[in-house]
Amino acid sequence: MTETITSELVVAYSQCPRKAYLICKGEGGDPHAFVEIIERRTRVNRERYLRAIGQPSGLVSTNVTLRSGNFEASCDVLTKRSENTYEPTLVVGTHKVTKDERINLAYIGHVIGDLYHRKLSVGIIVLEQNKIQKVKLEASYKTITKIIPALQPWVNGTSNEEPAVILNEHCPSCQFRHKCRAAAEQADSLTLLDRMTPKLIRRFQRRGIFSVTQLSYLFRPNRMRRKHKTSTVFKLELQALAIRTGKIYLQSVPKIPRTELAMFLDIESLPDEDHYYLIGLTVRDGSHVSHHSFWSDSPEDERQIWLQFLETLQDYSDARIYHYGVYERRVIEKVAKRYDFRVEEIVKRMFNVASTIYGIVYFPVRSNSLKDLGRFVGATWTSPDASGLQSLVWRYLWEETHDPVWKQQLLTYNREDCSALLLLTDRISAIADQAETMEGIAFTDRPKRQATEVGTQLHTQFEKIIKFAHFDYREKRISLRPEPANSDPSIPDTLHAKKRQIYRRIPPSKANRTIHVRRRLKCPRHNRPLTKLDEIAEKVIIDIAFTRNGCRKHVIKYVGAKAYCKTCGVSYAPPAILTLCKRSFGDGVRAWITYQRIALRQPWNAIVQMMDDMFEESMTTGAAVYCVECMAEKYAPAEAMLLQRLKQSPFIHVDETKINIQGSAHYVWVFTDGIHVIFRLSATREPTIVHALLDDYTGVLVSDFYAGYDSLKCKQQKCLAHLLRDINDALWDNPFDGELERFASRVKDLLLPILQDVEQFGLKRRHLSKHKERVDAFYRDVIDQGLYNSDVAQTFIARFHRYKDSMFHFIDEDLIPWNNNTGERALRHVAVQRKISYFFFKEFAPKHLVLLGIAQTCKFQGKSFLKYLLSGEMDIDNFRPRKRRRRTRLVGQATHHE
Repeated sequence: MTETITSELVVAYSQCPRKAYLICKGEGGDPHAFVEIIERRTRVNRERYLRAIGQPSGLVSTNVTLRSGNFEASCDVLTKRSENTYEPTLVVGTHKVTKDERINLAYIGHVIGDLYHRKLSVGIIVLEQNKIQKVKLEASYKTITKIIPALQPWVNGTSNEEPAVILNEHCPSCQFRHKCRAAAEQADSLTLLDRMTPKLIRRFQRRGIFSVTQLSYLFRPNRMRRKHKTSTVFKLELQALAIRTGKIYLQSVPKIPRTELAMFLDIESLPDEDHYYLIGLTVRDGSHVSHHSFWSDSPEDERQIWLQFLETLQDYSDARIYHYGVYERRVIEKVAKRYDFRVEEIVKRMFNVASTIYGIVYFPVRSNSLKDLGRFVGATWTSPDASGLQSLVWRYLWEETHDPVWKQQLLTYNREDCSALLLLTDRISAIADQAETMEGIAFTDRPKRQATEVGTQLHTQFEKIIKFAHFDYREKRISLRPEPANSDPSIPDTLHAKKRQIYRRIPPSKANRTIHVRRRLKCPRHNRPLTKLDEIAEKVIIDIAFTRNGCRKHVIKYVGAKAYCKTCGVSYAPPAILTLCKRSFGDGVRAWITYQRIALRQPWNAIVQMMDDMFEESMTTGAAVYCVECMAEKYAPAEAMLLQRLKQSPFIHVDETKINIQGSAHYVWVFTDGIHVIFRLSATREPTIVHALLDDYTGVLVSDFYAGYDSLKCKQQKCLAHLLRDINDALWDNPFDGELERFASRVKDLLLPILQDVEQFGLKRRHLSKHKERVDAFYRDVIDQGLYNSDVAQTFIARFHRYKDSMFHFIDEDLIPWNNNTGERALRHVAVQRKISYFFFKEFAPKHLVLLGIAQTCKFQGKSFLKYLLSGEMDIDNFRPRKRRRRTRLVGQATHHE
C-alpha cells in the first residue's frame, strides 16, 4: 500500500478512480501490450533526448524526483529560469500530447509550486522525433485540485471505500480490465451498456435501478399519436430489454439503399501520427465477392496507396460504398485536402450503415460497435483479442521488426472487418424487407402480426385499396372506366367546375298561429303620418313548442299592413316584422339547437339531420351555428352574474386545459365554486387572464401545482389529489426506488388520518385543526432532515417546501376543499368535446364557452339547461324549474347473489 501521492496515482485517477484505488492498495494487474510499447518508446526517446542535452549543470537537472509532504513527482528535466522559478520537461513516446501527459505535467507543476510557493504556468513535453511543445498548465490545475483530495483518504488509510466499477474508454488498455469486467458482469451492472454514463448510472440508482435486467422493465412504448414522427433518441431501457429477451427491437423499419454492386470499406490508421496506412475494400458483384488491400510501409507511401484506392473506386463507378460510422468519410475528406484529390462524387456514393441502427434497431448486444454487432450476425475474427487498440500493437511491432507475420495479422483483421460490415448490411436489409415475418424481431409500438405467403399478398393488396380510399375521391377513386378528359384545352378548367346553387326558403303555407301587429304610424325620416296601404307584410317564424309530454313544430305567422310616406315615396312594413326580418327560427328552435350542441355535444351535421327527421325542416349548418351565436349574445349578462357570484364565494376552483383552435394551441380556463361555472379562453398558458379576473379576490383559490398561480395575492389551497396521483405514478415508473417508497409511506401516514376525519366530520376546522401538530412534525422529521437522496423523492420534497403555506390551508378554515376535483369535473366537458371535434373555430369558441359555463352551472345546481333556456330567465339562481311528475314507484327490492 502506497503512502505517497505519485504521478502514477494522479494520472490513474483521471483515467478511472477505481484504477487509482487498486494501485494504491497494491493490486497487481495484466498490462496491455499497447501500454508496454508506449513505455518502451518513452524510454528510448528519453535516452535520446538526455544524450542530446549533454551533462547536467547548475541550471539544468535530469531525472529529478520532487517531494513535498506526501506529494511525489518525477521529472525528466528541470530547468531553473530564475530564483525559485523552474520549468519542468517531460519526455514521452507519442507524436501528440495526450490528456494523461498534460495531467502528469500539471501534477509536476503542482508539486514544484508547493515546494517553492510559486505556481508554474508553462511546462514542456518532448514528443517523438524530438518535437518540443509548450503546454499551459492553468486549465489542468483545476483537475489536479479535485483529484488530490479524493486520493488523500486512501493514501492516509482513513478510508477503504472501494469505488464502483465504471467501464469507460480507458478500460481496453487498463491492467485491471479483466477484473473490472468480471465484477460488472457478475453484478449485471448498468455500466456494461456502452452508452451508460456515470451521471445516468447515478440517476437510475437513485430510482432503485442497479442492474441491466432491472433497467429493462422500465421501458414503456410510446403511444401512437397523430402525425407521429419516428424518434431517433437512443433508449437505454430498450437496449436492456433487447438483451434480456434476446430479441431485436425496432423503433421503426430501417431504410438502407441497396445495389447489386456494393463495396464495403474499412480504414486502419495511427491516430497520433495522422497516418492512414491500410485501406480495406470488399467488393460484392452479385454472388461474387473479392477483397482489395492497400498497404503503406511509411507516411511517404501514403499518397500512392490512396491513388490506387481511388482508381479502384472508379473501376466500380456504379457501386454504393458502405462504411460503419463517420470515421471513413472524414478520413477521405481529410486526405483529399492533404493531397488535393477530388472526392465529391465518391462521398455522395458513401452510406453510413450505423445511421440505420442508432435509435432505430436495438440488437441484443451491449454496444453498437462493429465487433459486437458483427459477432451477433455471425462474423468471426481470427485473433480472439481483435480490436482497434490491438491493431495499433500489431502495427508498432511490424515497424520495430518488419516481421511479415504482423503485417499479415493486420491484413486479415482489416479483411474480417469488411466481411463483418457486409454481413451486418445484409442483416439490416433483410430486416427492412421482412421485419413483419422474421423470427426474433419485435416492434416497440405494436405486436408483430403473422401471415402465410398467400395472406401476406392479400394484406398488401388490401392495404393498397384502403390507402387508395384516403385520397380525394375524384382524383384517386377506383374506377372501371376512365375519367372524361377536357376535350378543349382552350377552355379553362374553372368553366367546367360545378357552380354552387343558391336556395331560398319556402315558408310553410299553413300556420299554427297568426299574430297581427300594428302598422307604422309615422315616417322614420320625416316624422310625418303615414298612409295605410292595402298591401300586407308577412313574416313566418318556425319554432318548437315544448309541453310536459314532448315537443312539436310550431309555425307562427306575423301579419301587418304596410304604410306609405308621400314625401319620400317609400312604403314601410310594421316595426315588429322588420325586427324579425333576419330570423327564420324562433327561440324554441334556438334553445333546442343550443342544448343539442352544448349539453349533448352533437355534431352540427347531426343537428341538421335531426331537425329534418323530427320536424321536417331543412337548414344549413351555418344557420345552426348562427342560432347558437345568437343565444350566446343573449345570455352574456347571465355569465356576468355568474362571475359576480363567484367572487363572493369563500373559495374558487381554477384549472386549465389545452385545445386546438384551427391548428394553434390555446388554453381554456375554468373558474367554479361548485355552484357557478365560467370559462375563459387565452392564446397562451400565461396566468394573465387569472390575474384579470381574480386580482381583487379575497377568498381561497384551489388549484393544482402549476407555477403560474403562485403570483396571485389571495390565499391558496393546493390540490392534494394531484400530489397523491403524482406520487402514485412515480411509484409505478420507479418500482425499485426504495427511498421513494419510504417517502410515499410517510406521506400516506400523514394524509390518511386527516382525510378520514374529513370523511367523518366534513371540512370543519374544529375537527381538523388538531392535525396541525402532525403536519409540523412531518415537515420537521421528514422534509427538513434531508433523509432522501432519490431524485424523484427530492422533487416531491421540493414541492412540499415550496407550497408549505398552501398545502394544508384547508385545516385552518371551514369548508375549504382539499382537492381540485370540482374544477376538473367542470373542465371534463371541454376535454370530451376536444376529443370529438379535434379543433374549434376561433370566432365561435368564446361563444361556445359562454353557453358551456351556463350549462355546467345548471348541471352543478341540478337544473335542466334546456328548461332554463326556454324559461327566458337570466339569473340561474332564481330559476325554479317545474317539478317533474313521478313516473315510477317502488315495488320491492331485488337481492343479488354472488
